[in-house]
Amino acid sequence: MARARTIFGIRAIVAASMLAALTGSAVFADSAGAPQAGAWAERVQILYQSDTRSVLRRSVRVWDFNPERNLDFVWEPAAGQSPDRTIADDGTVNGRGRLTWRVRGSASYDPKTIYSSYFGEVSNGRPDGQGRLELRSGEVFEGHWVAGKLDGQGIHVDADGNRYEGALAAGVPNGQGRLLSSTGEIFAGLFVDGLKNGKGRTRLPGGTVYDSDWVMGKESGGARPDVLADARLGGLLKAQAGGGAADKVEIGVAVDQRMTQQADMQYQHLVRDEDIAIYPVSDEYNDAWNGTGQIRTGNVYEGMDWEQAPAFAEVDLKTTDQSKVKLDSLEMKVAASEAYRKPMLSISEHFGCVGFRPDFSIINNGWGDVKGMKMSIQFTRIDEEYNPTGEPSRVFTKDIGDFADGADVSIKSVLGEAGVDTASLETGRFPCASVDGLNVCRAQLTNKIRFGEALDYLGTFNQAMTLNAIGKFDYSWTDDQGNVVQQSEAFRTSMTMAVFEVPESMAECGDGGGGSPEAMRYQNVEFPIGKHDYTIAMPMRGNKKLSSYTARLKMWSAMSSIHRFSIAAHFADGSTRESKPVTFFYFRPKESLFETRTAPAACYLPADMQGC
Repeated sequence: MARARTIFGIRAIVAASMLAALTGSAVFADSAGAPQAGAWAERVQILYQSDTRSVLRRSVRVWDFNPERNLDFVWEPAAGQSPDRTIADDGTVNGRGRLTWRVRGSASYDPKTIYSSYFGEVSNGRPDGQGRLELRSGEVFEGHWVAGKLDGQGIHVDADGNRYEGALAAGVPNGQGRLLSSTGEIFAGLFVDGLKNGKGRTRLPGGTVYDSDWVMGKESGGARPDVLADARLGGLLKAQAGGGAADKVEIGVAVDQRMTQQADMQYQHLVRDEDIAIYPVSDEYNDAWNGTGQIRTGNVYEGMDWEQAPAFAEVDLKTTDQSKVKLDSLEMKVAASEAYRKPMLSISEHFGCVGFRPDFSIINNGWGDVKGMKMSIQFTRIDEEYNPTGEPSRVFTKDIGDFADGADVSIKSVLGEAGVDTASLETGRFPCASVDGLNVCRAQLTNKIRFGEALDYLGTFNQAMTLNAIGKFDYSWTDDQGNVVQQSEAFRTSMTMAVFEVPESMAECGDGGGGSPEAMRYQNVEFPIGKHDYTIAMPMRGNKKLSSYTARLKMWSAMSSIHRFSIAAHFADGSTRESKPVTFFYFRPKESLFETRTAPAACYLPADMQGC
């Protein structure tokens, strides 16, 4: 169980790809030093400027590498990037943001009309710096860009799920890299002009490892093992001498990237030594699963229709020599489907109603309970991006205990220990003559009321005086086999110490707030929880005498869970081929029904000062 948690946190930055697709892609339009093919594309956009809460009408231009496609584009500056700072006087885009190309005249809300989407740094209208490009074909390019080409360390994932990771020059693999096939084969070695060249090491799907020599894409030395020698884990179940039809067949399992790009819930795959892992793309979901990152406001259950959040996968079967074999049946052999019980925590901050709210709630969207939680907390300063700065206060501790869906946490006793006059804050009201006089009112309050060790860490938000804190939660949880797991997770939060009541209103509150693409050709695969060593038939259509076949799966379960399976192909001659094992980390949080019990008995702040 511990190994599975660690594996799930591996980022896609260690991904890989098929070289032919990379070197032949239209994304990399020219050789180094030659004029880039393409033309400038221009349009007028309406852009929102957050710092002034206004909209701008601007002419925007970017470089179009494929003008013959007659696509339209949209430029969206990244959060915190003002349109004025990302668009030059002549309209040329510079800065960080998202550049999307789509079918001209199509609806902006229709993901199926998107041709490509790039998110990252842009200079002179071209990808330049760190960024990620996704194409409608399912291809992904990620890494360091120079004038529209990957240059340096990068990643390419082709439409079939094969991945290259490593050094690139002008968009072509050059230097040390790894090529990970969707069949589970892994090659690590030297590449020159996009081809294997020199010494390398290959791990076959069954786990057999051997060294080899290559000359510009052709294997010239080494002793590649016979396929039967690799059968222990990977796949060939010996039938007759020579292995029968299964001897000449390879089976690949990969995330269906075309469907994934249209889905709200996105998965990726990673070929590892022992298996092929399928897991979510989102950092937020990875952190919630692993307990990494930092617990803060906003929980993983919100913003997604979890009834419609499957993973889409492709199973590709093909013969190595293009000859035809007769396939009798195809099935999924599931070794285990296990619930994942780690709590998934977030913080719900308390604002409004009264001025002093020294509390917050912990919300649990995981499928297991929290046991014996202890909190360590420190006061801290923050910058404009809400990042802790400077030296925090000393550490205070508090027992929180056990809970299921959530728990209320009050730090009133902690404030008392820090020398804060909580009684005066709890009973006092703090009028201020005008918004212009807020700074004077704040100074008067800190002179009148004792804030002890918290004084140096007080902040402001509109009319409120706030106290920001960081810390960690230490607790345990138990899996379905009775194993107890110790967990430690960092958090940050903010609490209201006082609100200045002014005649005019400053705040505006609004209502806070997925889906899956249609996939009629996909076999619906629901994994039952707690079941081991079972099979799921994969019905086939059409002629079973073939050289290649693709099965498409729509996989899901009732809860966050781990599923270990392989694909088995049974042939008419009695031989069988199995794929490399697959570990599917399915992410589906539980809705928390927790309701806070900290609401004050009576409110005195007006409705427009209740907090949002």
